Amino acid sequence: MQQEKYVIVIEYPKGSDKGPDQFRPDTKPIMKAIMKTAKCDGEVVFYTHKRRKALREYLLKVTEGKEAIIISRINPGNLKNVDAYFQFLNRLSKSGMMIHTHPDVMINLDFKDILYKLKEKPFCDAQTQFYRSFEAFEDLFPVELKRDKRRVLKVNYGSTGEGVYLIQYKDDGSIISTEAVNNVKYYYDDMDDFLAAFEEKFDDDIDEDELVYFKGKSGFVDCRYLPRISEGEIRVLIIKDKPVSVVHKKPQDGAFSATLFSGAKYAYDKPDNPKWRDIITLTLNAFEDIKPYLQGKEFPLLWTMDYILDYDDAQNDRYILSEINCSCVGITTEPELAAEVGKVFA
Repeated sequence: MQQEKYVIVIEYPKGSDKGPDQFRPDTKPIMKAIMKTAKCDGEVVFYTHKRRKALREYLLKVTEGKEAIIISRINPGNLKNVDAYFQFLNRLSKSGMMIHTHPDVMINLDFKDILYKLKEKPFCDAQTQFYRSFEAFEDLFPVELKRDKRRVLKVNYGSTGEGVYLIQYKDDGSIISTEAVNNVKYYYDDMDDFLAAFEEKFDDDIDEDELVYFKGKSGFVDCRYLPRISEGEIRVLIIKDKPVSVVHKKPQDGAFSATLFSGAKYAYDKPDNPKWRDIITLTLNAFEDIKPYLQGKEFPLLWTMDYILDYDDAQNDRYILSEINCSCVGITTEPELAAEVGKVFA
């Protein structure tokens, strides 16, 4: 006899992603869609670090004898101890619960160093670097910057444009650093001045002995600046292995960040629009290159691949992967996609 299913959506009680009822606006639509298609009951629970053990015990009790579907709807940027939350989800998985998205997948795809790991693939940029330590950064980044004049630094784990910097090297040797999230500029007299200021951004007080998932994951990814960001960033929204939406994110004039928090304008389209044929084909072909980083798990339930336009050697359009998001992708502006999420559990 098939086990009865029970769906649980996990939220966090704090954060800027809440609606008037203190839930994420897309939480209830997603849960209702899954309950409808899976023909099961469910509930929303709230995770906090202090009550994680009690919550785990409750979830084991309420799902006893049932097939548990756990949907994590927490933006890790809201948590003080993300590693502990990933461990919490992993323990639920080892208890036999179905976790979306599994932390083994998030720890690979949701970190910016995936751009470095995939740098030789046709949808990524071969000039991408990754610096785990300030010493490595100090040795190589000045060479990269002096050659290209402009580079983009991304903290390995961040969201909404935080920890992303456009670094410009001027002819007189001075440097301008621009924060993506608010477009604030900082000026430095020379490379030594810049390096001295940037050193503090490297984590040197983390006790990695206490980490399980985040061990060795601090640092910065260094990317080639792509001027065509002014034309916008293209987001392919994916449910498991099916592209379901294309979002064209146009930055404000003079900005290089394409997030809503930085004032970008979003336009939504269907993936079967012929204008997106190339980027959808590129995305589908990329799945085989991404599979090794799933560690034997399934594709994320709800995730994105974001691209910036570039030119190839023949001056034809080329799409460059700028990031992957899979920890808590929102569909508040496209609520109809909740039904598509629900179909996964039919």
